[in-house]
Amino acid sequence: MLMTDRMRIFSLGSHRSLRPEKIIRVVDWVLCVLLGVFCSGCLALAVGAVGGAAGAVYVKGKLKDEVNHPVAVVHEATVAAMNDLELELFEDKVDKVSAHLESEFSDDTHVWIDLESVQDSRCRLTIRVGFSGDEVRSRKIYDTIKQHLPRSESGGI
Repeated sequence: MLMTDRMRIFSLGSHRSLRPEKIIRVVDWVLCVLLGVFCSGCLALAVGAVGGAAGAVYVKGKLKDEVNHPVAVVHEATVAAMNDLELELFEDKVDKVSAHLESEFSDDTHVWIDLESVQDSRCRLTIRVGFSGDEVRSRKIYDTIKQHLPRSESGGI
């Protein structure tokens, strides 16, 4: 047997022994990435962004959506919605690119609503009810705000 044959057999043998280690390493890395995506809430946000027509997404105690109206229009609708729900505003700050509103339910559960301009005629709406979040109340406020928003020409909000 020649020296080159021995080297070839040796290199093939060592190459085979490294394959399972590499596979395990890759599988570990993929599992870590998947766990990170699923546990961080990023997946829900990505699904919400992709399915934008599906409506608001509730993640980590906050209800978030983007609407096709400027901040000023959404702010007016939010104030009207809070009046409809008989929630007195004790903080109402607004400028051309953002707005922040705060209120409380009768059981002293705090409400925060933030509006943030994304484009000239589009803004991000974030609603949080309570410190840990209350999806049912958040969606009630959201639905009431949507009722006060003017319908766009395409029929969407």
